[in-house]
Amino acid sequence: MSANERFYQDLPSVTSINAITDPTIYHDMPADWLIVITDVQGSTQAIEAGKYKEVNGIAAANICALLNNLPRDVDLPFVFGGDGATIVIPPDVVPQARASLIATQRLAREQFGLTLRIGMVPIADVLAEGYRVRVAKLKYSDNFYQAVFTGGGLACAEKLIKAADTAARYAVQDDGADYAADFSGYECRWNEIPSQYDETVSLLVQAMGRDEADNRRIYAEVLQAIENIYGNEAARNPLAIERMRPSLNVADYSVETRIRSRSARLGDRLRLMLWSVGGWLLWAYKDKIWERYKRVVVEATDREKFDDMLRMIIAGTVAQRDALTQALEAKRQRGELVYGIHTAKHALMTCLVFDRFGKQVHFVDGANGGYALAARQLKAQLKGKAG
Repeated sequence: MSANERFYQDLPSVTSINAITDPTIYHDMPADWLIVITDVQGSTQAIEAGKYKEVNGIAAANICALLNNLPRDVDLPFVFGGDGATIVIPPDVVPQARASLIATQRLAREQFGLTLRIGMVPIADVLAEGYRVRVAKLKYSDNFYQAVFTGGGLACAEKLIKAADTAARYAVQDDGADYAADFSGYECRWNEIPSQYDETVSLLVQAMGRDEADNRRIYAEVLQAIENIYGNEAARNPLAIERMRPSLNVADYSVETRIRSRSARLGDRLRLMLWSVGGWLLWAYKDKIWERYKRVVVEATDREKFDDMLRMIIAGTVAQRDALTQALEAKRQRGELVYGIHTAKHALMTCLVFDRFGKQVHFVDGANGGYALAARQLKAQLKGKAG
């Protein structure tokens, strides 16, 4: 593997979300890498129609398929967004990435009636627009490192993918070739996990400062407010470990069976449920490793992240959320930021498990729409600011 391909995995890491405001932790991505952005078009309408698990599932599945189509020693930075994902890739893997993404796009359409938009923007084009793509690694456990980004480059890439005059240039089009995707490791077997307090909050915050230094100040103040209101990362963790168990509802296994084997048959869903529950009972009462496994899972969740936007899933009380909203609204009124908040009683977890006690990532979102519906509020505030 070349030094260029090893760029991301060779980076040092930080251990706290609070470090995102330190500019010294970031490194410029190589200019020949590309930004892949996917999103489920019409996700808000799909979620309102009850398809929030399907939307989450496809967003996670395209990351899974892309990673599975690459050599195991290639480590890539990515961010899960609830209804889509951002993945930054070296040029040597573009053909494999394109094949897996198109195969996932077809799966989304055929199994769920969803349209997955795919765009691929060279970082060189973003640099030409005057932005940077800077990355750091946030270590949650030995099994999972979360990529964090700054520099405005990802937001620029998203605009290029969606703008009418540039979308066609960057769109990944289905050319009809015979592509296949490997969804090994994709799992969606946990129950919706009740908040350890009143509710689970999906939070998005985008600073609107005068410059990068001002944005760092704003994010630092927001993170301090969150800590003052909700406590440290452990206190606000959306996953209460004692409330985690495999789902006992056979319908909850439909997304996984449709993604992994393109089957919605009751028998396939029932077999998967019995396998999952049987494994739970075996590990809990015979092997005595269930509690250890749950800790491994919790430590490998992407519950707090940053990609020029703060994204957090937080457990708390209604009073805490009211205090947070008041603090954010004061900053919004001063023109410092825009934000989106969605509340639910549960967290939803979609998993990529490549090794039960090794490499894995568990994507966490609020139930019933989470990040996607929080984004609707944030976009409305942006529109109002522009107006």
